[in-house]
Amino acid sequence: MLRGWYDGGMRPAWLYAGVVIAGAAVIGGAGFIIATRTRVISFAPVASQDTAHASETGAVSLMSSAATRASFCSASAFFADPADGVYCSRPPKENAYRLFEVNLTDGKILFWENGLLQKTFPIAYQSPYGKWFETPTGYFSIGVKRNKLKSSIVDVFMEKAVQFYEDFFIHAIPYYPDGTKVTSQFSGGCLRLNDDVAKDFYATAQTGDAVVSYATLARAVVRPGFFAPVDVGHFWIRQRFNSPIRTTWLSGADKQLEYEQHAGVDFAPDQNAPDLNVSAIYPGTVERIVENGAGDAGLGNAIILKHDINGETLYSLYAHLDAIDPAIVVGRAVVGGQTIGTVGNTGYGCHFWHVGGNGCEATGAPDTHLHLEIKTAPTLVAPIADPSCLSITGRAGSCVGYTSAAPTQFGYRDPMAFIFSSF
Repeated sequence: MLRGWYDGGMRPAWLYAGVVIAGAAVIGGAGFIIATRTRVISFAPVASQDTAHASETGAVSLMSSAATRASFCSASAFFADPADGVYCSRPPKENAYRLFEVNLTDGKILFWENGLLQKTFPIAYQSPYGKWFETPTGYFSIGVKRNKLKSSIVDVFMEKAVQFYEDFFIHAIPYYPDGTKVTSQFSGGCLRLNDDVAKDFYATAQTGDAVVSYATLARAVVRPGFFAPVDVGHFWIRQRFNSPIRTTWLSGADKQLEYEQHAGVDFAPDQNAPDLNVSAIYPGTVERIVENGAGDAGLGNAIILKHDINGETLYSLYAHLDAIDPAIVVGRAVVGGQTIGTVGNTGYGCHFWHVGGNGCEATGAPDTHLHLEIKTAPTLVAPIADPSCLSITGRAGSCVGYTSAAPTQFGYRDPMAFIFSSF
């Protein structure tokens, strides 16, 4: 709920996990590469028996039989709500031996082990969507655990606090020094659990466990005249608009100045997603095509479309594409919903984006996703100059895919609010 206070023994979460940050200063091989369709290895449905096992390297291996019923739940799975059994029908979001999925749409935390769902934890409260310091989304890991943690913002204590990224914790209901429970629902981006749930979560979580925080598209309703950029039934939001990402670690400094904010929305496919096509969100024309490695600024294969919407000219940018449809040519008209490419993980001349660490030689699972921006100019950087934005190298200048403050100040629109009437 509240950003935490760090004592000398507390280490920031980036020491435990590779956090995906767009525009990292890694230079890949030269030349244009049309990526092959890289996919995260899918889990096979398993029986209600725990037949999954881990290899010596920690990789997950699952066995299945035609005689067993398809389920991704452990035989001893515990559900906080009987309706949580619905999660048994789909695989986890990431290949990890121990994984916590923070489903912000459903308000649930799902604990997976060996590729099987073991337990669910209901979230009592989270910060509202679109607010500064909303709960961050992305790939993280469990950091430090503290039985009692004092907030750095408000004079309250948080018990059973579990760090999942930098200043962000999962914890019990806060209370004031006199023991009075907090009744307000203010949140600085942390996740609040009821006390008994927090105690159980604290006992279950282990430092180093993988965490993926996300929202789903299950409730997304497309606005009339618009089209979803991906198959909403098999994609999820890996990174939201305005989601904070740490850039520095300056004790006592204004934390807002230490973060960049995501300027688009990242859509990631389920492991068993049958359709990886990317579609134009609205009728328009092809304004620009960027080839992987050819000055792509980390965006890889990318397309920018021009749209005239209610008398306003706007541009949609589709990045990290695996491949671009050959029919997409600069100046050519496109219709809404037309396939323009496929999702991938390209950037800097290679398959750059990976879970747990980036670079052309990275060995983690491909971080396959579509980075979508809606903006007022056909640029790779912010349409309105953002000189105070710090890039990953620490140099001042406009970031690619990120801004130093609210993206709306620099010519970006929230793709979710723009395309969907509700989500």
